[in-house]
Amino acid sequence: MGVITEENYSLQAKNLLDSIVEEYLIKIEKLHTDNFYFHELKKMRFKINNRTRKFSDLSEIKNNFNDNFFQIIVFNIDYINLITDELTLLSYSYETKGQIINVLKKELKYNEIITIVEDLDKLENKILTQCSKARLEPILRAKNALENDFIEQNISRETAKKCQIYFSNAEKKIYEISLKKKKDILGVKYFQKYEIESLQN
Repeated sequence: MGVITEENYSLQAKNLLDSIVEEYLIKIEKLHTDNFYFHELKKMRFKINNRTRKFSDLSEIKNNFNDNFFQIIVFNIDYINLITDELTLLSYSYETKGQIINVLKKELKYNEIITIVEDLDKLENKILTQCSKARLEPILRAKNALENDFIEQNISRETAKKCQIYFSNAEKKIYEISLKKKKDILGVKYFQKYEIESLQN
């Protein structure tokens, strides 16, 4: 087998980076201001028969992002008062219909919405780490091939150069996607405040 003269190691990086960006687009769909309410509810703990129970042990949530309320479906009618007492403490308005509690989505403050943006930042950092690994892997493969005389020096250099270009493109796309999502989450007023704070940090 002769020496490889055509660079194709970087295709692995390109394909992987494209799929990581697609995966990011799917994952951020789950990030919404409504998540704040559900974080609050998931923290609830109830003492029943000397056992501590979580919110998810007692009920489930049904939600449509477009509605101004969400529903709590309680598994046992005996638990209704336990849950509504906690909702009152958290300043939620609600009405009960049988085993269903309709809860009005309260208007969130900036400091509450920013927790969702922080979740987005964590996810973005995780995705960018995956991108860095995707960029590096073909470079290391090409370097190994060079050491074993399967490829020439110029192929290894071209691999590194192309992988960096693909990485930079993916990184730019991810930043653009994140920025758009932050605007959606924060809304015009709060996004301006966020931008000012970001410049100050």
